[in-house]
Amino acid sequence: MVDWENQTLRSLLFTPGNHERRLGKVGTFGSDAIVLDLEDAVADAEKDDARRMVRAALPTYPDTPVVVVRINGQTTGRMEEDLIATVHPGLDCVMVPKIETPETLARCDALLYTLERERGLPVGEIRLLGIVETPIGLIRCDDIALAAPERTLTLSFGLGDFSTEIQVDLSEDGTELLYARGRLLVAVRAAGMRAPIDGPYLDIHDNGGLEANTRTSRGLGYEGRVVVYPKQVDIVQRVYAELSDEEVKLAQRIIEAFEAAEAGGLASIQVDGRFVDYPIYDRARQKLRLHRAARGGAAP
Repeated sequence: MVDWENQTLRSLLFTPGNHERRLGKVGTFGSDAIVLDLEDAVADAEKDDARRMVRAALPTYPDTPVVVVRINGQTTGRMEEDLIATVHPGLDCVMVPKIETPETLARCDALLYTLERERGLPVGEIRLLGIVETPIGLIRCDDIALAAPERTLTLSFGLGDFSTEIQVDLSEDGTELLYARGRLLVAVRAAGMRAPIDGPYLDIHDNGGLEANTRTSRGLGYEGRVVVYPKQVDIVQRVYAELSDEEVKLAQRIIEAFEAAEAGGLASIQVDGRFVDYPIYDRARQKLRLHRAARGGAAP
């Protein structure tokens, strides 16, 4: 059972659901989550076989923190059958593509509830992760996030499809997507969810670009992204989590000073001349948790 309160989602490594060898290896690269894909990575003629292969693979990842299946979208006519085929022990989360209305996640939630009860699984334990990847999905993202079922972890930004639909070329620094990334971040946080998941960096051999783009993503408030190539995992997880030695020391001072003040009945103090209250304290704990997770340590 996943400890969703503390589980990091810095990288979500995708693999096609119709490729047995890749399904066997995807859990060995150290990513926080793996995504077994039934959607875009699988040709239409292969989708039924992919369902069977993903279903068979689900129990084979005992050491992988989070196992996700990306199903096909609502308009394909395959969404419900994908859920029926893959809701079994070993599945932690369902990724739902091309969300454009709140009703899509609601339909998935209702079917998951039914399947969990029928199959003796803990009700509500399988989480949802919706992908916003069209212009209409983006302009409705506030409603989608606010109406999302309780089991929804967060939303993800499908930057590949989105950039195609608005007809822009992806650059290394991602300037052309700043508005979209920012809007989704605010919608998700306003709904009380964890940070959204960013889309992939598609130039799989450009490690410098990947690092720069991921730093931009982190600066916007994202804490993880989709990864499409195993060698990207280490870079992405490091960039989302790393702190300098001075940043670590400052976070520790904030945590220690605030907890001491709170024990004495205070909830607003100064640390190194900076105002600190509950939100600042919580942010320091989150930053230090990510940093320690990257180094295999325990969260504060």
